[in-house]
Amino acid sequence: MINELLHAHRAFNKILRMLALGQQKEEMLEQLIDVTENIYTDRLTSILLLNPKTDTLHCAYAPNLPEFYNKAIEGIHIGPNVGSCGAAAYHKQKVITENINEHSNWTNFKAVASKANLASCWSVPIMSSKNKLLGTFATYSGEPARPTPFELEILEMAASVCAVTLEKYEIEEELMQSATYDFLTNAYNRRAFCQKLQQEIDDYNKHDDYVALFYIDINNFKTINDQYGHAFGDLVLVETTKRLNKLSCDTGVVGRLGGDEFALLSTFENKDEFKRQHLQLQNDIGSGLTIDDVNCSASIGYTLVKRCDIDEHDIQSLLCHADSDMYKAKQRFKRQLIASC
Repeated sequence: MINELLHAHRAFNKILRMLALGQQKEEMLEQLIDVTENIYTDRLTSILLLNPKTDTLHCAYAPNLPEFYNKAIEGIHIGPNVGSCGAAAYHKQKVITENINEHSNWTNFKAVASKANLASCWSVPIMSSKNKLLGTFATYSGEPARPTPFELEILEMAASVCAVTLEKYEIEEELMQSATYDFLTNAYNRRAFCQKLQQEIDDYNKHDDYVALFYIDINNFKTINDQYGHAFGDLVLVETTKRLNKLSCDTGVVGRLGGDEFALLSTFENKDEFKRQHLQLQNDIGSGLTIDDVNCSASIGYTLVKRCDIDEHDIQSLLCHADSDMYKAKQRFKRQLIASC
């Protein structure tokens, strides 16, 4: 057994080295399943991940379990008596089902388990370093079986390696999120937006005729913050982003350039399409930005470029032209405000 355990440690350490070298998450999970099943030789393994918003488990990787079985348990809610994985996730501790046919937790799943020729299931929760539930790591056999201490150690070792893997990629995704998106509004930050703009400039394969860059600035935003508080000011920024996303129809790119300044990158087949979106922006954000019965507004500028001429421009010139046009709109707003007093 000592030699088998040493072999297992070496196999799992090899996976951790692959993780350090930047292996893709899907490849890591595949390697982890392969190593575990090779050690067990006669068992099938699955990795289910938790959706914390719905408290449901979803298959991340279970290549050797029947597809109909994976579909049958997809999205199951965790609970104290839900199979082995649902219960392991709920209790945050291992659940050993030696005989599926004789266990009450499996009442609703006995038929599909029998069809899949699954007779036992051992499941352990996958826990992060902060004791956060990430999912479950489970192994099945075609005969009723009780795990030996060695088999339990392998299962818990595999779950630990899986936790390290998942946590590493979760941290990377969080870092990517913070490096790409504005924390408050979830719009692209300035750096990421400019990257998207550069991609648009460099893309010679698109067939639309016009590229438009809208520059949006909330009017009197300092006064809004001073009068109604910063929490309300945040609501204005979030609502502005929501409206921009809606207007972009998921084809445009929305960015928060800083403070109360936003940008929208859109493409159009013709000028009429551009005029319609410009009018929508004026109606929904320029003058119709009402939040909690407080009337807010924004000044909107733009630059419109023919696709065939886009390579004559760079990021800075496009932003400057749109910003300059926005400034003119801002001056008109101020004159109108003074005239109405």
